Amino acid sequence: MYKVRVQGVLVRRLLGRHEQGQRGFTLTEVMVATMMTTAIVAAGFSALVVSQKSARTTGQIGQTQATARTALDMITADLKLAGFGMRGLTTAVGGCHVNGTAAALIPGDNNPLGADFGSDTISMVVPMTNSIMAVGPLWQVFLPPGGIIGGLGGLITNIPMPANATTAMANVIPGGAAALLGMPVSIGGVYGSVIQAVNAGGLTLNPAIPGPIAFGGGAQVYLLQCITYQVIPPPDALNLCQGAAPCLVRGAVPIALVGPGGPPNCNQKNSGCIPIMDGVEDLQLAYACDGCDPRVNTAIPDLHPDDLDLSNQFDQADFITNRNWFGTAGPYGTYMTPRKIRLVQVNIVARETRVDQGIGEANSTPVHSTVIPVVSDHNHATGVFALGDNTTPAQQAAYFQFRRRILTRTVELRNQRF
Repeated sequence: MYKVRVQGVLVRRLLGRHEQGQRGFTLTEVMVATMMTTAIVAAGFSALVVSQKSARTTGQIGQTQATARTALDMITADLKLAGFGMRGLTTAVGGCHVNGTAAALIPGDNNPLGADFGSDTISMVVPMTNSIMAVGPLWQVFLPPGGIIGGLGGLITNIPMPANATTAMANVIPGGAAALLGMPVSIGGVYGSVIQAVNAGGLTLNPAIPGPIAFGGGAQVYLLQCITYQVIPPPDALNLCQGAAPCLVRGAVPIALVGPGGPPNCNQKNSGCIPIMDGVEDLQLAYACDGCDPRVNTAIPDLHPDDLDLSNQFDQADFITNRNWFGTAGPYGTYMTPRKIRLVQVNIVARETRVDQGIGEANSTPVHSTVIPVVSDHNHATGVFALGDNTTPAQQAAYFQFRRRILTRTVELRNQRF
């Protein structure tokens, strides 16, 4: 009996200790733990939001930068080819002319009498060809080995080409085979003429290319087009941007739509221009010329850009930003023509394609900048809005809600001396 009682006491003591070890948390401890957990979760969520915003911002900045760079690359690539193949042509290429005189480059300025209002336009003659067999029939002179066309005493009236080459030509231009008739063409970029007739074996030219010019088999054949670049701002009534205004468009405006005394204009019905880059908001252009100022070397080209501000050095002030290239206004008169342009400064402004609203920002108004930049001589916000100005606080507030990137590049024109 004694032993049992002792064991009972031990059992009760052990049970008491076990029950004491199972005692719960007090209310104070629970509240402290809850607050600590909440603080940790809140800190983690804040870090997540900051990380998400940073990643989104970086992505949008990179995309906007890429948009501006791609648009700039496309325009400058065509500028480097502007005028290639025009030697020998007696007529203008499409709408690339000034009062009937052929020109490789046609500047368009929305307000030649003062500061710029809205985006500029530019049109230029660029060549098209195919020299890659894998893409399709080669656009080349097709002759037996050692054969030539032209030469001393000879005239080139026909360009023999590989089978289906003319069909391929027709497939890459608006209007097809019918549009090839009357279209300028150049052989090797050396001499140009106009297509009079098209057949399966090649092209018939008029006027003929005179001797002693001669070409052998494999000489490249180029179609020449007058291509226009233009920015279409909101509200884009013709839906050229397909609901994504502003955008950069490119195309060959039909001659019938090019009015007298002005450059081609994409912003009209059936212009043939198509959107190539969403988010391009502004295009500003400036030009340096050689031989366009009678005060400089008596307007004789000397392979150096004219010092228009007479500062004895070439600087930004020597670039022309507002000029009616179809007129003869002073101080340059008839000396300043597009043919004398030697350098083109291209300014592109791209913006993010939508207002950025992320986690927790649905009811907030983002502000990405507080200063409206001046691009070339142009207040960038002027002409961006539907009303064409930036005079109201609401318009300025709307302007600052978008991230933007501005890129500038100066291009030397290598083919202007045709």
